[in-house]
Amino acid sequence: MNMKYVYTFLVLSFCSVFMPVSARAGEPLSVTALFSDHMVLQQKSSVNIWGKCGPGERLTVLADWGKRVSTIADAKGSWRLKLKTPVAGGPYTITIKNPDTELLIKDILIGEVWLASGQSNMDIPLKGWPPGDTILNSKKEIEMADYPHIRFFKVPFKIASTPLNTVEAIWTSMSPETAGNFSATAYFYARRLHKTLHVPIGIVQSSIGGTPAEAWTSRPMLEKFGDFNKTVNSLDRVKLDSNTPTALFNGMINPLVPYTFKGIIWYQGESNVGRAEQYKRLFPALIKDWRNSWDEELPFYYVQLAPYLYKADDQKEQSQKLRDAQRYGLNLPKSGMVTTLDIGYLKTAHPPYKQEVGDRLARFALNNDYHLKQVPSGPLYKSAKHIGNRLIVKFTSVGSGLVLSRNNPDNFEIAGKDKVFMKADIKILERKVILSNHNITDPVYARYAWSDGSTATLFNREGLPAATFTSEK
Repeated sequence: MNMKYVYTFLVLSFCSVFMPVSARAGEPLSVTALFSDHMVLQQKSSVNIWGKCGPGERLTVLADWGKRVSTIADAKGSWRLKLKTPVAGGPYTITIKNPDTELLIKDILIGEVWLASGQSNMDIPLKGWPPGDTILNSKKEIEMADYPHIRFFKVPFKIASTPLNTVEAIWTSMSPETAGNFSATAYFYARRLHKTLHVPIGIVQSSIGGTPAEAWTSRPMLEKFGDFNKTVNSLDRVKLDSNTPTALFNGMINPLVPYTFKGIIWYQGESNVGRAEQYKRLFPALIKDWRNSWDEELPFYYVQLAPYLYKADDQKEQSQKLRDAQRYGLNLPKSGMVTTLDIGYLKTAHPPYKQEVGDRLARFALNNDYHLKQVPSGPLYKSAKHIGNRLIVKFTSVGSGLVLSRNNPDNFEIAGKDKVFMKADIKILERKVILSNHNITDPVYARYAWSDGSTATLFNREGLPAATFTSEK
């Protein structure tokens, strides 16, 4: 055999084995849809940017605010890098390129970026779901929604048995033509931040109505938790829906990891009513789970359920227990809970007063993360001490003082060791509430707003209502 042809054959064989897959298959350079025209990036941060290309390929990201960074894709063609962002402003452009392709992302704003998630009270749009579920002054609010520097990225509904890595959506500026389609709670939150901070605001909305907390939690966390192992160990054999444990985390949260957020706002709990003892453990587990996913202790601000007369047999007179269980999220750092006892609407689980909800959520961010000092929370139960025939109840977050509602003064109850609760007489002494009932000589327990339809009795002078609680263990 001619040695020239043998040599040529060997060279070609070597190249076919060791040539990078990108050169053989031509895998294109790409990024997730989060990185697209009109996006908002977190200011003064090293933001994560990631995508796909050929294995071993070198690529470069250039931002026209003067930053340039390069990296090399791994053996599977995945790449990820960090890009430093300036102070709030824009619009800017980013170019991502390798030897074969150049991607251009235009009209980028730099500002504050938050993830908004939960079930229907986060999902209900500014236009509402009429006729049954509406937003206060919806028409006027939409007409006035001319905020090109408030932008939403709405994650489409997606369930999956394993974690997904991609998402398909677009960034949208708020205008009278677009705002009605996005979360009312998140919109009012963003508007308050925008008007106060005078910077662009980005909201990534990932929410679906009628969904329990376990659906938004990762499989590894649920396996540690233990209560849902029968389902999570057979995900490949069950029919998935929006209630399936971990299905929404896989389809609607994991694809967002590790996009750089300032923090998270959350409005959920209705679908867990009737399972309050479990929620005391599950909700803090979810918060820890998301922080683990982002490898960062992100601020997590959430909304306590509003009063509503639940109709299902397993939920009647159970929502107050879930409200109390929601307090357990406050045991974690960088958390905050909005109380809505004064802005419920008993005819629907979706109260129309989302302006107030958004503003109250924003109080936490403005106080805790943007250092604009204000009282962010209503009074929170701290302790109950028995002195004679009275219970002395102490609170945190009392602001400049405690006040009672003149319209609804009787939502406190006390009980002895028998746990037979009776309405309490109430007196306020400085930062404490003194409770008594002439029929109970040795009171042990106190509770507040302990029914589905309870409304607010106690406020701080800043106008924020106290949260449902019970001193029972």
